[in-house]
Amino acid sequence: MSTERVPLGVITRPHGVRGEVRVHPFNADSKLLGKLEAVWGANDDGERRMAIVRARRAAKHWIVTFEGVGSHEAADALRGVELRVDRDQLPDLDDDELYLADLEGLEVRYEDRRVGQVTEVITYPSVVCLVVTGDEGTKELPLVPPWVAEIDVEEGWVRCESWDDVPERSA
Repeated sequence: MSTERVPLGVITRPHGVRGEVRVHPFNADSKLLGKLEAVWGANDDGERRMAIVRARRAAKHWIVTFEGVGSHEAADALRGVELRVDRDQLPDLDDDELYLADLEGLEVRYEDRRVGQVTEVITYPSVVCLVVTGDEGTKELPLVPPWVAEIDVEEGWVRCESWDDVPERSA
């Protein structure tokens, strides 16, 4: 069994007074959370296994009941907990698909040179960006053409067609 864990979403706030929580999914189209018996909850205190009693879809989030969480106060204490799953529980991918979590750590190339490394993936409402840190500072590279031309996760690189017009990341 894989020990690598992949983030699925984050608990945003309580839902009601009986211990349910709202979960913001990192992939709005994924149905995986509704099929799991447990997840790993992670925060500054570390990771712990959290058994799922019930999970149901709402308009833009999930409503989840965890074993041992039976009050509004207990649910409120879970704000900000990131929910993770063992990688081997993720669905298999088609040949033209990839997991965003696999992009972190990849080398970014422009023309014939290395310009940096992907240190983070940020999902905005309009676009996914790769945070690239290199000698020129930190930039947010949109994960769409014409900026990103090719990705090879197995070989460990991202090739971009445009680099000079990618803005510096503001602090």
